[in-house]
Parts: sequence; structure tokens; C-alpha cells
Amino acid sequence: MRCVECFATTGVGRGPKKPDMGNRKVVITGLGLATALGLEVEESWRRALSGVCGVSRVKLPCAGKSSVQAAGQVSAEDWERICRQFPSEAETEGEFRTLFALWAAKESLSDAGLAQNSGDRSRFGVMLGSGLGINRLEDIYNWIGPERKFDSTRFAAELDRVNRESIIRNNSSEPGVVISERFALRGMNTTVTTACASATQALGAAYRAIKRGEADLILAGGADSMINPVGLVFFVLLGSAAVSKVEPERLCRPFDRKRSGLVMGEGAGMAVLEAESHALARGARIYAEVAGYASTMDAWRLTAPHPEGQGAEGSMSRALADAGIGPGEIDYINAHGTSTKLNDLAETIAIKKVFGQVANQLAISSTKSLIGHLLAGSGGPEFVFTVLSVARDEIHPTINLSNPDPNCDLDYVPNAGRHKVVRAALSNSFGFGGQNATIVVRKYSGRT
Repeated sequence: MRCVECFATTGVGRGPKKPDMGNRKVVITGLGLATALGLEVEESWRRALSGVCGVSRVKLPCAGKSSVQAAGQVSAEDWERICRQFPSEAETEGEFRTLFALWAAKESLSDAGLAQNSGDRSRFGVMLGSGLGINRLEDIYNWIGPERKFDSTRFAAELDRVNRESIIRNNSSEPGVVISERFALRGMNTTVTTACASATQALGAAYRAIKRGEADLILAGGADSMINPVGLVFFVLLGSAAVSKVEPERLCRPFDRKRSGLVMGEGAGMAVLEAESHALARGARIYAEVAGYASTMDAWRLTAPHPEGQGAEGSMSRALADAGIGPGEIDYINAHGTSTKLNDLAETIAIKKVFGQVANQLAISSTKSLIGHLLAGSGGPEFVFTVLSVARDEIHPTINLSNPDPNCDLDYVPNAGRHKVVRAALSNSFGFGGQNATIVVRKYSGRT
């Protein structure tokens, strides 16, 4: 039986009224962050423009014995602040990734001026790029029997002893579910877990859903934290982690000749994406417009990009086509820029293929040089910074670029921020397994 409200708004026997479908303009009205640079967008942006590095020595018990010595960790003071803001979730969830996502969600919704119970919440959704969660060695060791085998029967009977931060209790979808419940976002809810492309694919999916009329507002972005013993050793075993003894703040050096691998980070970046008509109707401040999106697959190797950057090239060129923008209209690229030998070169090759003669006119920078690699969450903060570059004509630098690689010979905005008119920009995310995603942000030009 349908409720009284449904009869009142749709009429007897007609069913729910379908929203207007079509090619709606999608705008950004709110931004939120939790990274090694801080918890406020404005403070983090000032630090980024100044080239402040959030990477520091790993703060874990017995970390001195690890081959990984540096990471972009959220400070202990900021973590305590997050837990004070969300005491219930800190007690029941306790997992870093989820709490980071909650903070960034709160900040972005507040920035968008969205009251807790305003609007049709069934048309407000969540799309989040999220990592796999924490594998804790004790959740295996504690149930090893006398024959050195895992005792699954005893494990099942004692499941309540599993650490609350474990992947067993916190799967990929947990942050998105908690955000939806906390902020009464009752529309579509999707979790994307596609390695380092996750957050940008979540943002792209949100853009398309709003554009098609399936939602009016979606909180989108990414969150991750793998700064734990198993997470750190994982990338060492893959041969992609920086294990040099260089000072932590100098270790992440995208596009530099002496780059030695990725430096892990943690945190979250979220944005409120909204139909232009919905934003204008409620008098929201608009940062910029999401103009296009595309995703591709290298189908090459699990841990290496295509050497000619084919997947990255396709992702960027298709995103431009989706936006109806030519290469000469892009002024800035927030690069994937991982500080690995293979990725930085492949991305440079792909940019040259897509942009041709205008490639040398582009400003390109890597957010990872400032905060480390947030893995599944990386596209979230990078999107936030891309939006601010478009909105304010400011570009943060790629820091630690002091030994130019002759094969990476574009303008990576080395070591100092820059003022430059940014009509439109790309944000790239190219992940393990060959997942690629590119999103286009351009200046908002007013009502269509």
C-alpha cells in the first residue's frame, strides 16, 4: 500500500512521478578534506600553494625496523579532533578510513550550506571510492591451532574477539553506509573499489547520475588508510614503495630523475556534486562545473601501466570528448604523479599524445608530492585541489622536483605555486591493474 504522501503528490493510480531526465549541468557546491596537510580546506590549500609537505616519519610501534620510513599520516591531534566530533562512530567503528570519510563528508556538506533535514533526501546520495580495509595479523595468529593451522571453527565461535578495525568487520562499503546513515542521505549509495582510480571513478559515476536526472545531489569522493604493518609491506613486495633513506619530506618526488617509488598517505577528500538547477534553487555558492568524465582499462599488466600510456591516453581524450572541450582549452592537469619510474613516464607520454603541440603550455602538478598516495582515496583530495585551481586561478607545486628527468620534460610547476588563469582542468587517477579515470572541471559560466 502506498503512503498518503505518495497519493497526494502523484495522484491515485499513477505511481511515483519520475524526475525530469536529460542533459543536466552538474556543479560543485561543497568541499571537504582530511589529509596530512590538515582538516580544513582553506588551511590545506594555503599549505599546498606554499609547498608544505605533509609526509613525515612513520609513527607506528616498531616502525624503525620497517623498510618504509615515510608516510603522509593525519596528525595525532587531528585524529583526536575527528574522534571528538564523532564519538559514537569512533567507539563503534574505530577504523581510520571510515572516520576520515565522515569528517570530509561533514565538512563538504557544511561548506555546501546543506542543512541536516533539508530537501528531498531520497534524491541525495553517496558515491565513495574506498579501500579494502585493514588486514590485521593478530586476526589470523590468535586462531592458529597447535598444528599450526587456522582453526576456522573456533574463529567463527569467537568472532566477537576480532579487532573492530579489521577488514572482517569493516568491508569496503562501510564508510559509505555510515555516511549515509549519519547525514540522512537516502538516495543511491555506491562504493567503488578499483585501486587508485576508485575515488575519481566514484566522482565520475556521481556526475553521470546527476546529469541523467537519477539524483539531485551526491556526496562523492574517496577515503583510505593502509598505514599499518600489512599495508606498508604490501607495496614493498610489489616493488613500488619508496624505501630510500632520504629525509621523509623529500622522499616523494614525482617526475624527478631520482624518484624511487610511491609514498603512502591516508585521509579523505569529498565534494558535493549537485544539479545546477537544484543548487540555484536553494541559493548555493558554486565553485565550478564538472564538465566531463571517462574511464578506461589498460588490460596490460597488474602492476605496471602500458609503457606507451595507452589507457591513460584514452581516459584523457574520452573525457575531453565527453566535455566537448578541445585540448587547447585545458590549462592545468592534476596528475596521477605517483613518483614511480613507470607511472610518471607513462603519464607524460600519454599527455603528449593527447595534447600534441599544446602539451608544453600545460601546467601539471602532483598532489601526492604533498600528502602521499591515498590509494583508493587519492582522487578525492586531488579533485578538491583541482576545483580550487579552476575556481581561484591558483596551482599548487610539485615539490622535491630538483633533478629533472629528461624523459619527463613537461611543466610540472616545480617547487613553487603559481597564479595562472585556469579555464578548465583535468584530474587523473591511474590505478593498479590498469584502471584509469579522468574527470574534467571547468569554470562555472552561469545558468544554462
